[in-house]
Amino acid sequence: MTGELTGGVRLSPKAEADLEDIWRFGAAEWSPARADQYLDGLLAVFDLLLVMPGIARERTEFTPPVRIHPAGSHLVIYRTGTDHLHILRVLGGRQDWLRLLEAIE
Repeated sequence: MTGELTGGVRLSPKAEADLEDIWRFGAAEWSPARADQYLDGLLAVFDLLLVMPGIARERTEFTPPVRIHPAGSHLVIYRTGTDHLHILRVLGGRQDWLRLLEAIE
């Protein structure tokens, strides 16, 4: 799928929890304002992926296949639906994301 997705972004419960954890960490390490800015940057990447969902190649080594796109120091793990973007996880690049992806949905 390479066309723009018009159905918006859908976050899995794990992705929602990831974003909350990212914000809490940023607020504690730096400031709530910086955490807000970083989260805004992640949301901007979601918007980019809506317009160009095929920007990341499909990773068929995972079952079911996913796409992985970098965003700041994180990785956005997603799938495309018929008209929407389904964000599965937002993981830190230093996390053991291969192990975490084994347990995806």
